[in-house]
Amino acid sequence: MRDALMDGRPPRDLELKLSQLACGGLLHRFVEQNCRLIIALLVAAYSGSFREANRASLERLLRVLAYVRKDADAIPDCRPDGFSDDQQEIRALLNEMGDMLQSFKQWRLRHQVPEMWRSL
Repeated sequence: MRDALMDGRPPRDLELKLSQLACGGLLHRFVEQNCRLIIALLVAAYSGSFREANRASLERLLRVLAYVRKDADAIPDCRPDGFSDDQQEIRALLNEMGDMLQSFKQWRLRHQVPEMWRSL
């Protein structure tokens, strides 16, 4: 997964899963949107643009994405409640690294969003 993110994109299977989650209910969209935030942070950090994340933080973010990517985790994703454990993993991460994620959101608004508007 790290190699794909270093190339600026999530692995195909993870992207497919996130696209499917985006069409689901509130819990599914919570997982999808926060995973996309994590992916954006990792891509920015690996490219050297966002420098506020240390190696341990990046590894923690990768572990959460790997957990969500896995279909057969603590509660298999095929079950009706299959993403509740994924949601718990993300909530734990948000509690643990909320300040850094908020810092990344502010950084992205200052650096990436203006560039996106210029390219339109």
